[in-house]
This record gives sequence, C-alpha cells and structure tokens, in this order.
Amino acid sequence: MRRLASALSFIAMLIVTAAHAEAPRVVADIPPVHSLVAQVMEGVGGPSLLLDGTASPHGGSLRPSQARALAKADLVIWMGEGLTPWLGKAIRGEALSLLAVDSTHLLPLRDSDDHDHDHDHHGPNDPHAWLDPDNARLWLGVVADALGRLDPPNASVYAANAAEARSRLDSLQDDITARLAPLEGSRFAVAHDAFHYFEDRFGLEAIAALSGADGDRPGPSRVRAIRDALSEGGAVCLFAEPGGTMPDRLTAGTDVRIARLDPLGSAFDPGPMLYTQMLDDMADTIAGCIGAE
Repeated sequence: MRRLASALSFIAMLIVTAAHAEAPRVVADIPPVHSLVAQVMEGVGGPSLLLDGTASPHGGSLRPSQARALAKADLVIWMGEGLTPWLGKAIRGEALSLLAVDSTHLLPLRDSDDHDHDHDHHGPNDPHAWLDPDNARLWLGVVADALGRLDPPNASVYAANAAEARSRLDSLQDDITARLAPLEGSRFAVAHDAFHYFEDRFGLEAIAALSGADGDRPGPSRVRAIRDALSEGGAVCLFAEPGGTMPDRLTAGTDVRIARLDPLGSAFDPGPMLYTQMLDDMADTIAGCIGAE
C-alpha cells in the first residue's frame, strides 16, 4: 500500500509539474501589447509577437507563418479592429481585444479638415490607447485573469506578475508626470496623430497633425494647415515617427525642430521591458525637443 501511495503521489506531482510547464500558446499583435503580456507571463512562458512594429499596423496582410501562429494560438491578445481592421478575419480561436475591455479610456478621433477616405472601418475612436499608462495598468489585470482561466495552476503567478508590473508602471508614470509638467501649454505638431493618449495623460496637446490617427493620407488642405502652423511660429517641434522625409519638407525654412517618436517601440528589443522603455524614451524625446534652448 505504501508503494502504491508513493506511486500515486509521484504521478500526481508529475501531473502538476506538467501543468505548470505547459504555458498557454499566446500571440500578441504589436510590440507594446506583447510587452505587457510578457510581463504577466514571466516565469511561466512568453507570448509570440505577430507584428514587429517596423510597418504601420493600420493596413497589411499576413504571411503564412503568421497565419499559422494565429491558428495554433490558445489566446490572441490584440488591440482590436480599431487598429488592425484587416486582422480580425484571420483570428479563429479565443481572442481578447483590449480596446473592447470595459473601463478602457477611449478618445474619439480628433477632427480634421479633410479626409481622403472613409474612417468607418477603423471605428470612431483613436486606437492608440496603449499610450495611456492607465489603460496598460487596467489591461495587465485583464490579461492575468484571461491567462488564469486558461492555465489555472499558474493563475497566482499571473496575478502576482500583473501586480508587480502595475507597481513599476506607477513609478514610471509619476516620474514622467514630473518631467513633463513644466511643458504644459507648449505648442508642437505631429506628423501622425498617434500620440493623443500620451498627450492627454500628461497634460500636452498637439496643435496640428499631418496624418490622422487611423494612418490616412493627408489631403492638400491638411498639408497647407500644418505648414501654416509651422511657418507662422505656432510650434517649436514637429514629432514624427522613424523614417519618412515629409517632416523635413514641412519644416524647411523654419526654426521648427524635428524629433522622432515611435508609438510601437520598434527601436527596443521585444519583451517585458519594451513598454516602459518606450514610454520613458517618448518622455525624454518630448522634453528634449520642446525644452531645447
């Protein structure tokens, strides 16, 4: 009987160990979301990154390897159709859309004088909601809950990781708030209206944007409007994403400085640290450009 009891105990231990060893297969759509999920899964496993951030997520198509990753996933965690309307039809299994999470702080698309196409397929709200750290704080808990339901033996690990990540984010947010508080009321423009959530959270507001939040192509009147805003001395900085020559043409003949902001954090290695590195770098870039002598 003792041998039987010992054998049963050993088998039970192997089952528990196996349960802990097999992390859910999770796919995250963009680097900031991948980073948040990676923080929650730390010590158990890690998510796969679908889109590496080197191209705009607003439009695109899947490679066969990406389609296979989605097909094999136990859970897909993505921003939602507001950011990648083309991706939704490729998701077949369980998915968590962060833009659809209750209590997520959503901002409407900012008005623009001209649009070159219909925005309905992106929806009425600005999809760059990950740039508000309050949203990230909310989503960490939601992700932990979703993973805990898929993987009950590790639910407590996910919950503890989410709590620790929220604490780190609290400290960073306090630090960024202090750094950017002196810049409230500063005038600047953006090449892509991707930073509204960051601006809103930290007391800033762009006076003009070349391209809308959904990545639309700017029409002639919007190009004229941003050139006027820059040439008339209304802005001290133009924030553009990495790459592209349009910002240089817009600021030609003015004293406006150009600085690069990356809302996807593509300059950083994918993983748990990317989200906080991205926010910290954005704050430094904004302060360095607007506050430059």
